[in-house]
Amino acid sequence: MKNYVLITTALLVLFVSTVAEAQWRSKTHDEYKALTGLDIKIDGDLGEWDGVLETVKGTDGTPFCGVEYSGNVFQEHGGGKWDGPDDHETCFMIVWDSEAVYLALIVTDDEHEHAAAAAWNGDGAQLAFEMSGKRTAGHPMFLYNVGLDDKAKDILPGALNENPGGPGIVPDDDIAVVRDEGEKKTYYELRFTADELQAGKFSAGDAFGLGICVNDGDKGAGQGGQKGWSGWYTHSIVFGKNSENTGLVTLTDEVLAVEATGKLTTTWGKLKFSR
Repeated sequence: MKNYVLITTALLVLFVSTVAEAQWRSKTHDEYKALTGLDIKIDGDLGEWDGVLETVKGTDGTPFCGVEYSGNVFQEHGGGKWDGPDDHETCFMIVWDSEAVYLALIVTDDEHEHAAAAAWNGDGAQLAFEMSGKRTAGHPMFLYNVGLDDKAKDILPGALNENPGGPGIVPDDDIAVVRDEGEKKTYYELRFTADELQAGKFSAGDAFGLGICVNDGDKGAGQGGQKGWSGWYTHSIVFGKNSENTGLVTLTDEVLAVEATGKLTTTWGKLKFSR
């Protein structure tokens, strides 16, 4: 009887934890299936990414843009105010080759603010990689903070690599951030080598956990610094470093194909399927 009670209790705990996890995980954008075959230059110009955002979508057919997480597209923090996607919104793309994983962020932001010295404390991106892909608690993560200074000119030097364990990522070689004030957008282009993430070589079928938290500050009184965030599974980074709260990235062997119009909008896998 005692063993029966213990087993029943264990199953109940597992059920409750599974239900709780299902409540905060995205129902449509939990897994990102990354494409390959692109030649990426780290310069902040995302022209070579054309078509990726429209091709890689969630199960509901929408891009990885303004993804809801724990009931929020944007989470206000510390007295910050959010007025909708024109105020702040994050879209992202991921591609890969055997040597590296590449990440592009397109951040709509009505004001650029980063008066603080810390790279995370203002308009900047925080990233977390959980390389086992298990997405359970207690796994080590590679952590990075990247932001532009208050003039939106130079990449802040502080805490670029918070606790990576690898050689680190550096501006120009691995990081480019460009602010387009006219378009009210900030473009991030980042490279993470297999050596950096201690992954050996990347290959199709590899999977890892990823958290993306893009912080927002504004120029108004009391709105400077980290006053909220958007991204993808942001709670892997804020309110503690939580490996169980990452999204899943799976590397696929699909590549973008050129359509008759010359626009890169579909993958070889989908093209073959439609024939």
